[in-house]
Amino acid sequence: MHRKISTFLLTSILISCAGHSLAENIVNDDKPKQNRSDNRDGYRLSLGLGYMNSESPMYDDEERDGMRLVIDARYQWKGLFAELAFNGVSGEKNLTSIGYNFYSTDHWNLDFIAAAVSGRTEFNYVYDGQVKQISGEPTKGVGFRAQGSWGNSIVQMVALPYIYDGEEKDFGSDNAVDYASLWVGHRWQVKNWSVNGLLGAVYKSSGLLDHQFGVTGNEADGIVWAYEPSSGIDYMAHIDLSYPVSKNILFQVFSRYTLYSDAALDSPLIALAREWDDRPENEHEFGVLLNYVF
Repeated sequence: MHRKISTFLLTSILISCAGHSLAENIVNDDKPKQNRSDNRDGYRLSLGLGYMNSESPMYDDEERDGMRLVIDARYQWKGLFAELAFNGVSGEKNLTSIGYNFYSTDHWNLDFIAAAVSGRTEFNYVYDGQVKQISGEPTKGVGFRAQGSWGNSIVQMVALPYIYDGEEKDFGSDNAVDYASLWVGHRWQVKNWSVNGLLGAVYKSSGLLDHQFGVTGNEADGIVWAYEPSSGIDYMAHIDLSYPVSKNILFQVFSRYTLYSDAALDSPLIALAREWDDRPENEHEFGVLLNYVF
């Protein structure tokens, strides 16, 4: 499958190279269209459609293979902002969030944010003739984000001390910070191609991982064993190439690799799914997109 995808990516790149040079006319989607030059008020919006393929220990491959819609949007007014990342190419770097930008300089921005951290987890199986389900509700977090930029280089740090689930209940973690991430990236311009590299690390507390992948003694049975995870860190590497097809249309190819923590992989919900569905240990995702940048 990956050999076919690689051939398709190479063919797509060669076709795009025959396009016209319009790099100077494409809007840089890292910078919102602003009302004033001294703040971040304004918007950015990019709609993408394309083919994505993902092999992951966390998901069924059939659910992650095919045409997908990608939305990257941000709007800010007088410091208040809302951000939407739907099927985001950059993975966990861009969280869907609302917040307030309370400090802004040429190189640094500090935000108070409330963000979506994880989706619903669900594990279904049959035991003793009965269908059983172990699930965790989506989680949201409240905390702070710092973003720095110097030319074509960026750094981003997020710390969410308070996490609650989809039923608006705090799940009682004793950790000072339940979710934290660090991202560093750089963009290179090679003729009309923009090459973006990104490295990230995401920390999740034992309480957050237990909410996602833990199994209580009451839930355990002859197939699924009780499990209470420790904290863990996931590591990610991302690279994408983009090329301007026209003034507002951007062709993009990306690849992302995720190394999940042992605390997550050792959960019976993940270990059994990997065994039964022949899922890989780490996640690897390819994508080919056409984005319309407003």
